Amino acid sequence: MAAEIKVKRAPTYKVASLMRVGAYSPNMLRSEFSQLIRWAKKKKLGTGKWILFFIDEPGGRRPMNKLRSEACLQIRGRAVSEGRIKVKELKKQNVAYVTFNPNVVSPMLVYSGIYGWLRYAGYKDAGLSREVYAGSPWTNPRAWANAEVQVPIKKRK
Repeated sequence: MAAEIKVKRAPTYKVASLMRVGAYSPNMLRSEFSQLIRWAKKKKLGTGKWILFFIDEPGGRRPMNKLRSEACLQIRGRAVSEGRIKVKELKKQNVAYVTFNPNVVSPMLVYSGIYGWLRYAGYKDAGLSREVYAGSPWTNPRAWANAEVQVPIKKRK
């Protein structure tokens, strides 16, 4: 299976979000998404995309047990921030993206490939990369098999 890198204008997303601090693991953010889903149901909000941000890179300045990541659940309806849950808007932006099946193509390979491609194609990253799913990547096999990595981009000068 080939993972083709493309460019598109990602839409604006209204999201509810929860931050997480800790080491990376396969189930990281699962608890945060569960909290967001319960909160959205309680508020009678519609939900959409599941968006994962990885704010800190392993091997960077922060210790492994202090790495920050963020769970963002697209919501539809009126909502305001409450406690640890923040409601915000992810602005539309140009992104380089790859849709792939993590069971077939290694996510590490996808991330390496997309950042290498940026240099080759005359772009530079313009923000945090994110993974976008059309549902729970832990319980929805179709959502997991169609993972999308997005990297905000700008043209190099």
